[in-house]
Amino acid sequence: MQQPQAGLFTRLTLATLLILPISSSAQSLDLDQLFEERNLGPLIQVLNSGDYELCIRIGEMAKDRGLKAVEWRLVHLDALRALGRLQDALDATPAMLAAFPGDLRLLIQRHQLASDLGQTDLARETLDAINAVAKSKPAPQRSATDWTALGQAALAAGADAQKVIANYFQVARKKDPKAEAPYLAEGWLALEKSDPARAADTFRAGLKNHGETPALRHGLATAFLTSDRPAASENIARTLEINPHHAGALLLRAELHIGAEKYLDAEADIQSVLNLDPAHPTAWALRAATLAITTADAAKVDAARAEGLRRWPQNPLVDHTLGRVISRAYRFAEGASRQRQALTFSPGYLPAKVQLCHDLLRLGEESEAFELATTIRAQDSYNIQAVNLGTLEKQITTYHEERTPHFTLKMPSREWPIYGQHALDLLEQAHQTLTQRYQIPLTRPILVEFFPSQQDFAIRTFGNLGGQGILGACFGSVVTMNSPGSLGHGRNNWESTLWHEFCHVVTLTATKNRMPRWLSEGISVFEESQRDPAWGMSLTADDRQMILEGEATPVSRLSQAFLNAKSPDHLMLAYYQAGQVVAFLVEQHGHDTLLRIIQDLATGTSINNAISNHAAPIDEFETAFAKHLQTLAESFGKAADWQEPTPEDLNPASPESLATFLKKHPNNLSALRLQLTQQLQAKDHPAALKTADHLIALLPDDFSDESAHWAKARIFREQKRTAEETTLLRTLAARHSSALTSFLRLIELETETQSWSEVTTHANRALALNPFLITPNQALARSATATGNTSLALATNRRLLTLDPTNAAQTHYQIATLLRPTDPATAKRHLLDALAEAPRFRAAHTLLLDLTTAP
Repeated sequence: MQQPQAGLFTRLTLATLLILPISSSAQSLDLDQLFEERNLGPLIQVLNSGDYELCIRIGEMAKDRGLKAVEWRLVHLDALRALGRLQDALDATPAMLAAFPGDLRLLIQRHQLASDLGQTDLARETLDAINAVAKSKPAPQRSATDWTALGQAALAAGADAQKVIANYFQVARKKDPKAEAPYLAEGWLALEKSDPARAADTFRAGLKNHGETPALRHGLATAFLTSDRPAASENIARTLEINPHHAGALLLRAELHIGAEKYLDAEADIQSVLNLDPAHPTAWALRAATLAITTADAAKVDAARAEGLRRWPQNPLVDHTLGRVISRAYRFAEGASRQRQALTFSPGYLPAKVQLCHDLLRLGEESEAFELATTIRAQDSYNIQAVNLGTLEKQITTYHEERTPHFTLKMPSREWPIYGQHALDLLEQAHQTLTQRYQIPLTRPILVEFFPSQQDFAIRTFGNLGGQGILGACFGSVVTMNSPGSLGHGRNNWESTLWHEFCHVVTLTATKNRMPRWLSEGISVFEESQRDPAWGMSLTADDRQMILEGEATPVSRLSQAFLNAKSPDHLMLAYYQAGQVVAFLVEQHGHDTLLRIIQDLATGTSINNAISNHAAPIDEFETAFAKHLQTLAESFGKAADWQEPTPEDLNPASPESLATFLKKHPNNLSALRLQLTQQLQAKDHPAALKTADHLIALLPDDFSDESAHWAKARIFREQKRTAEETTLLRTLAARHSSALTSFLRLIELETETQSWSEVTTHANRALALNPFLITPNQALARSATATGNTSLALATNRRLLTLDPTNAAQTHYQIATLLRPTDPATAKRHLLDALAEAPRFRAAHTLLLDLTTAP
């Protein structure tokens, strides 16, 4: 026989028990109290499962029966609130307080309901009532929920958040470690103060001590929202498993859908909330945000916003939420306007102040942003983001600033002499190239800032710590960059990153920030390769495997590959694929078609419709590109055997096993790479060279770190076949923008042969990875001197004075030699500096004597 479901059994039990009469004999045993104690737990489970209508009916019955525990009334209020019946809930509180006078939980509910309805006078009166109860109720008699309610009231009255946590919420947790309320109150307070790490710890503690509830799980999901989206999604799913109607979880998921450009899915979640609460302000704000992002119909946006304000016409939450979400779509000016509107409704509304601060920073209005952050700190010393911005402001005020008609460039003063002018020159090149190519004038200077520490970069870019691995970011008129000295010692090309980010400036401006993530990234990746083929992204073995295994994302959903990437490899595939889509579009339909698509996006047309309007119907375009991408993947190593040998087929420790396997599988990549490794270890160069050539023939376009090209270059070096090594390394350098060891080796080889043009090329490529390196700067100075490029030689030697103070005497001497024909006075000063460093420097003495005695 099938057993009844636990939830159904609970509902039937509660409904039946409440309807049954109580016999006179039972009344003498005070069964009402027994009834309450036995059924309050199941009733809360019904509430947590989302059966709000049943909770309301049970609450009404409990009131009629005069049941003694206040929890029946509290559940009733919670259920009314969940269904949007806030005024009904507020109207019910006087009778409840008459039955339970001075109950702090009822009073704080009454205060919150009045606040959410904009009834500020009633909210203040209720705070006064709470204060009166607190004075009359000694601390030892207060329960954990009492302490929590008092802490919430203290916050509403303007108390210091840290003190409330210590003196109320922590006390409540000690009073009853299993009570849910203090964990929820403390966790959400931490989130309000931009402290998600503390919030996550608090919600996790609540789940451990109190047990699983949708409220705690939803809080944990919110804490992960900005730092760990997979964890946020997992906790949202777990919340909705418990309560499929949980409004907070549904709206949080809707926000994630909006960020992933899954607008239909977002709308479905929003509608699910509105089905229960037709006037839910956050749901209407998210609908308005979705409309603002996906259409150019301001009337529809205003109509949705008006619905969100129906319950309380001056609710700052609506404009704040609307602005916050559209700012995530890079619509910062519109977002800032919404925050200002929220602040006209409630001038002290901190969430709007904090968001406006970030919007202003992303619009380049730093002075106003930092001034606003100062007022936030004065109002709220706990707000983590405002405190971080104060620290950032102190750093930025010390930066070197350079202005041109097109740019304002800021960076640490000690870094400006090293690469500042070169960065500015590169930006001017990008401005000239890309504004002409995309036919868009930039009407205001672009703010570009370099940050020497990941922490400062993250605070300026994201508002909080994090973002490891991100090299740069663009917000339309603002570009932020990690300093090239902080990028992991030469693993990343800061020049290509800067070009990439400035391309975002152009395309975001051209589309009025109305472009999908994939197209924005795709055009920037494409333009990198147009500037320098070595900067572009090449197909890798990992890309090939993922494409052939069906891991590529259809063009119509490509933005989701960026926002919901399964792994770093999947994210890199998304970048590669986006760049290839743009290249395919330009190749098949022309650059003018790309421009027309961009123009359509600026008017609010969706990307799929824009492609259909100017290139091909989106289904046809998507199918054609998928075939193109599949062909690229199949052509990569087409003759190679990609199968991984099993331990039964190949024993890596046995040369005989390897030889036998290769006889049967002569093109197996894994076996050939194993053979090459063993041959290199054995110094069997002829055999290793043969194997390397075989691998190169199988994968001629593979220039990754696993490519046999590098092994072949190593063999040439060990065999002292310098000319062949140089030729091969030049090929590799032209295809791999991060090959620092190759650049340094080429500098060494080409300096020996005095191939100064090539020395200059490869020194510049090395400095594009790390301009603080001494060797390429020395080589560049030497080649510039040898070729008569005096201005470059002087600039590079001056950099070396900062980078290599241990060799300052020689550098001063080189500068003096360069300045001798045109500026002998300055040359003398440099010679004196050289002699101050090295008093016995004979060549400096000779040159100084020559300059002194010359007419």
